[in-house]
Amino acid sequence: MRRAVVLGALATLLAGCGGSSTVAHVGTVTITRDDLDGAVDHFRQEASAEGRPFPEAGTPQLRAVERQALGLLVYRAEIGQSAEKMGVPVTEAEITSRMAGGGGESEGSEAFARDTVRAQIAYEHIYSKVTAGVAPVRREAAMRKWIRRLPLRYEVGYEEGFGPSS
Repeated sequence: MRRAVVLGALATLLAGCGGSSTVAHVGTVTITRDDLDGAVDHFRQEASAEGRPFPEAGTPQLRAVERQALGLLVYRAEIGQSAEKMGVPVTEAEITSRMAGGGGESEGSEAFARDTVRAQIAYEHIYSKVTAGVAPVRREAAMRKWIRRLPLRYEVGYEEGFGPSS
């Protein structure tokens, strides 16, 4: 398994956290139950708006949605930290500018939308750095190679019951 469960570190983090419990730790980023619930709520709202059914609480189908949402949050944390390390952090001004003219999101969806925009901008910044000096026909391949190596850059630990195979 390429991502080890780091229960000791997570227990330490949990001891220092108030409110929402930790479900995963990605490098220096902590993903909380509130973060995960916000992502799942966003997908629930999308399904409702599109007239699609959404899994009921306590079902294996909802657990699958939670695992997928957590995978997305882990990826976003990896991308965001990578942009910082590469010297191309995302600014609040960039996020605000990109979101200008956006639709009326509910408070939970607004946070999810901002995080989505932040990850998109971080990816764009990284793409520019990774592909600088690369022939245009090779840029996509260079970025795919960089993305494949992304999980090797950060230690990811999951709280019991939240790992990819849980």
